[in-house]
Amino acid sequence: MPSNRELIIATVKENVSLSAFDPATGEVVAVVPVGTKDVSKPHEIAVTRDGHYAFVSLYGDKDYGPNTPDNRLGVVDLRNFALAGHVDLTLYAGPHALMTDRDGKIWVTVDPNRCVLVIDPDTGEIERTIHLEVPGHFLAPSPDGNTVYFSAKEYPVVVVVDVATKEITGRIALPVGGQALRVSPAGAKLYVGDFHRPLLHVIDCASHKLLETVPLTGVPGWPFNSIDGATVIVTTYDEPADRGYVELLDSADLTNRRVIEVPSEPFHALPLRDGCHALVALANGDIAKIDILAGTLVEGGFSAGGTMPETLLYLDVPA
Repeated sequence: MPSNRELIIATVKENVSLSAFDPATGEVVAVVPVGTKDVSKPHEIAVTRDGHYAFVSLYGDKDYGPNTPDNRLGVVDLRNFALAGHVDLTLYAGPHALMTDRDGKIWVTVDPNRCVLVIDPDTGEIERTIHLEVPGHFLAPSPDGNTVYFSAKEYPVVVVVDVATKEITGRIALPVGGQALRVSPAGAKLYVGDFHRPLLHVIDCASHKLLETVPLTGVPGWPFNSIDGATVIVTTYDEPADRGYVELLDSADLTNRRVIEVPSEPFHALPLRDGCHALVALANGDIAKIDILAGTLVEGGFSAGGTMPETLLYLDVPA
């Protein structure tokens, strides 16, 4: 494996893998099966602080929605792109959202059990169970790493947890249930996608009050911040019309919105380090490329090697 190389890693549900790509060429660098076809589809990824391992949530047998849940995390050695093993969560099933905290611990939501697990990445042992009392599905850490926010799909609440104490410090009321969420780069606002409607809810992180609700073209999947923080990138989908969109909202005025139609339902977006572009994972197996500044779909995308790619992350291959 070349040293000092920048790669993109992704979960690809059709081939049940964590896959790696060269972002410049779209070349497939590695495909690592992490689950079992028709049993455990990979969803999200957390990379250890040293960059050596990726933990992959194996949510269940369906691409999303109701499913027969798995109870494992796949562990991939990123130094040689080999499966290092699995973390068995035993009684906890349906792991989904993941993050690595500032102490290097892996956090994972298990919404069927209505809790979050904090795992030692070296031993795979569960060090702490945080009971949310609602099925937390998505998470978003604050930029300073002090706080994590959890949305709960159908339940109209965001649960706030202190990273240091691992205690619940607040519950933010929503008009309805919440989808994926993201904290603004300055840590002042929390963007929460509406679970059923084409709306983005904006929460004040200090007061926990709803600031505004912004209309969208499709029902939101995930919000992301552009590299410069000037744009909120929201992947959305109009299911009845089977039309996917990437919506670009001016972070200073969220009603100032540009809409890019994409060929299939979009999942994660990855703002590229050039500050001008982003990659978008599409259900049809494409990784599309958009120009954030121009608000257009551009050339330079590539195939994920299978349908239903979800998470996209940068990986800097160590020397």
